[in-house]
Amino acid sequence: MNRSNKCLFISHCLLAQVVMAKGLVKLSPAIVKQVVQFCMDNDINIFQMPCPEFLCAAGGPGRNARGKGWYEKNGLRETSSKIAKEQAKYMVKLTRAGLEVLAIIGVEFSPACATIYLNKGRSIVKGKGIYIEELERELKLQKLQVPFIGVNQRWKRKLEKQLDEVLHGC
Repeated sequence: MNRSNKCLFISHCLLAQVVMAKGLVKLSPAIVKQVVQFCMDNDINIFQMPCPEFLCAAGGPGRNARGKGWYEKNGLRETSSKIAKEQAKYMVKLTRAGLEVLAIIGVEFSPACATIYLNKGRSIVKGKGIYIEELERELKLQKLQVPFIGVNQRWKRKLEKQLDEVLHGC
């Protein structure tokens, strides 16, 4: 049997909701099953990226939910930059070995991992999380193009459509 050469890089909390800030676990109590099931059904390798919010000095377990501006002032940019450099290098190694990084899956409204939408308290605005900004910058420096997908609990059909498009190159 041949190993699959297809890979997805996913935000840490999609496989471990326990790292999310207090009160934010809404996708699933532990694992976001749609993403895992999709990977299992299509023989896609899952690469879990470290959680920058959990790892930064102002974060950690049991932290309160905070916005992008607060994290910007409290060390998330530096933590995100370090993680992004390592993840980008990892993706480059994989692609040079003939593996295909299909996409990076982030979590919408996250101050770290939002790909399109941020939560600004009482409103939702277009914007990216700090880690996603840093990862995009590092991938550009490495000349590696990888699509980003944002997960949201209310967008199950959209998520399925995006995953299918990534798989079939649409």
